Amino acid sequence: MKSISKKKKRRARSAPISFAADELRALLTAARAESFRDWLMFLVGYWHGLRVSEILGLRKGDVGGGFLTVQRLKGSLKTRQELMADPDPLFNELAGIAAYTRNLRQWDKLFPINRMMAHRLIRYYGEKATIPTHKLHMHTLKSTCGMYFVPQIGLEFTRQRLGHADIRSTQQYARVTDEQTDVAIKKALEKP
Repeated sequence: MKSISKKKKRRARSAPISFAADELRALLTAARAESFRDWLMFLVGYWHGLRVSEILGLRKGDVGGGFLTVQRLKGSLKTRQELMADPDPLFNELAGIAAYTRNLRQWDKLFPINRMMAHRLIRYYGEKATIPTHKLHMHTLKSTCGMYFVPQIGLEFTRQRLGHADIRSTQQYARVTDEQTDVAIKKALEKP
């Protein structure tokens, strides 16, 4: 008798959880008010789309000449990316890194804490900033980078920014959220 195999139903994936622009600003503001290190950790994670392990593995020797070099994890690529200068001091990574690393030795970790502490910190500052708790994870910084950059610079450049070896990893950031859909529908229904 021939066996009949059932096809597994693929569950549709939703868009990755990311911070809205005002939420990211609120998180960075809350962190900056209490700790330069914590603010910079979140900012570096956001600008470069880093996983928590990649953020916590950074050393002063990974920063130089206005660039950040990261050996990505999980089979991703090694990247060398420009540190971001921004007219808004809250988003000016280049100035923050210069000030923060001034007295560090080459082998010193930039953020000498463990994963659990990093997660506690993002929850702490996120709650102060009244960000919904389901978004308060370190990986949300990476997702926010991806979700912001895909519409701005396209999949291929975002793939390189995030260090993805395979473009399929980047495609998840091309999905839209329910909130984005609602905004687009309301905008489409506006009368001229």
